[in-house]
Amino acid sequence: MRIAVLGASRHTGQSFVSQALASNTNIELTILARTPANLPFPKDQLCQITVVQGDALNKNDVAKAINGADIVVCSLGAKMDGFSKPVDMGVEEAGIMHILDIVKETRADTPPRLIMVSSTGVGTHNDVPWLVRPLYSLLLSAPHGHKARAEIAIKNSGVPYTLVRPAWLTNGDVTKTYRAGDG
Repeated sequence: MRIAVLGASRHTGQSFVSQALASNTNIELTILARTPANLPFPKDQLCQITVVQGDALNKNDVAKAINGADIVVCSLGAKMDGFSKPVDMGVEEAGIMHILDIVKETRADTPPRLIMVSSTGVGTHNDVPWLVRPLYSLLLSAPHGHKARAEIAIKNSGVPYTLVRPAWLTNGDVTKTYRAGDG
């Protein structure tokens, strides 16, 4: 199985790649990275990964990274520069739009499964505790807007997909305890 990962250099994407490599399954991993020298993986993991140098904001770079993939994992997102301003706002939306365009142009008959790591509270705040809903509305409306537009585009694309909306990620140890649902 061939898996392409956008957003593998930090947090959830990084954890996905490490867990995939540790699973000892027959997979080929390709990741897109702006600066391959800064990837956070040890050498024994890096030698198992095909790294495509490029940017998720560049459609040609995305096309190289997802070429031939059976599954495309998009774990892109803005990061905060302290509490002042987000960096790369909208990268997840742009990356998803590129992926969908590329699939439509080159693989409409055999699209890969697209897995997008989104966020709790995207769309409606029904899955967020009442006490923190104002915080989500105030601080996360812009990044959640980009994620919501990406989710809508995926749902309307006809591409097989899975949306993941994790909550309260801590960058801690893997718990292997998950809750899943539809809707």
